[in-house]
Amino acid sequence: MKICLICNQIAAWGKIGGFGTNARRLGGALVERGAEVHAVVLRRPEQRKVEELDGMTVHGQSTLEVLLATDLYRDLDADIYHALEPTTAAANAFAATPGRVHLVTSMDPRDSHDWRVEFRNATWSRRLKTPLQYYYENGRRVHAAVRAADGVYVEAEFLQQKTRDLYGLSEAPGLLPKPVAVPGGPFVKDERPLCVFLGRFDPRKRPELFFEVVKRMPDVDFVAIGRAHDATYQSHLERHYFDLPNLTVTGILDGFANPQLHEILSRAWILVHPAAREGLPTAFQEASAREVAILAYVDPGDYVSKFGRVASEDRGVQGLESDLRELIDSGAWRAMGVAGREYNLRHHSIPVSTERHFQVYERHLEQKHIG
Repeated sequence: MKICLICNQIAAWGKIGGFGTNARRLGGALVERGAEVHAVVLRRPEQRKVEELDGMTVHGQSTLEVLLATDLYRDLDADIYHALEPTTAAANAFAATPGRVHLVTSMDPRDSHDWRVEFRNATWSRRLKTPLQYYYENGRRVHAAVRAADGVYVEAEFLQQKTRDLYGLSEAPGLLPKPVAVPGGPFVKDERPLCVFLGRFDPRKRPELFFEVVKRMPDVDFVAIGRAHDATYQSHLERHYFDLPNLTVTGILDGFANPQLHEILSRAWILVHPAAREGLPTAFQEASAREVAILAYVDPGDYVSKFGRVASEDRGVQGLESDLRELIDSGAWRAMGVAGREYNLRHHSIPVSTERHFQVYERHLEQKHIG
């Protein structure tokens, strides 16, 4: 079985994010199951045009190639072309390879409201890129490619109807769970409360709310894992918050190459996630996999309600602090963290996700009479 993964990013060469982490885990797991895997992605500055990564062959493209090129997909001659998020690149790949299996996983479907939230909470440098990003991820060709695909999937049930409505699908998408690394434990939590932020220091993630809570709770330790895309915003955060005595800022941590991310989450009590909008963020599941409870404003698919606490935005920073204090003082975070790990072990672990992907791939190959 030869599979081409069409990726927005992959967790390597200085680019670490939720989408890229999922792509790398999936590709590596498929290789371990015996598949030949190629991944096509926008080339990073440190990345060569062709690289080997976890048994995959990774093909890096320029921005122009990502937007326009089709030859690579045709030359790869894969059995399956699987887009890990609908994009213009996926539309190009599908158009270049008629007769092959074309699949789409919509990891974070965004409707018009979501795009407005993204724009409102972006830096100006990011806002200037929005028209091109919108075309690349949400243009007419992208929608047409999704509707014409042999299979459309999402990572969680709550995204099914939204994705169906967004792309005008005749039926609800299927389920393909993201691969989450769920370590075996035990997880020895710090004696003193330890709370973490995990994600980009970008306005949509609202790290300033996290840092304001750090100021208000000197008896609690905090670790912020991440960095801003925008250098000006990063400098602003550094000037105003990074010298707080109960705060450690690690920068971006590559969980594939650096054990520090696992070590911090294994000791942590609660993930504080004040983002304005999310799909089902990998940060939630990375934390849950290590028995960390979630405190967030968003509640995708009732995930936070089940494995943490949903904070009310109406009460601002004071409310976020109050909710965090209650989670800590009540001890409720412990059972929430354990329940979150059990859920991800049953439904999203790498073996579960890989098996489900192979079942879907084999069914589509049989329907296309390939192999």
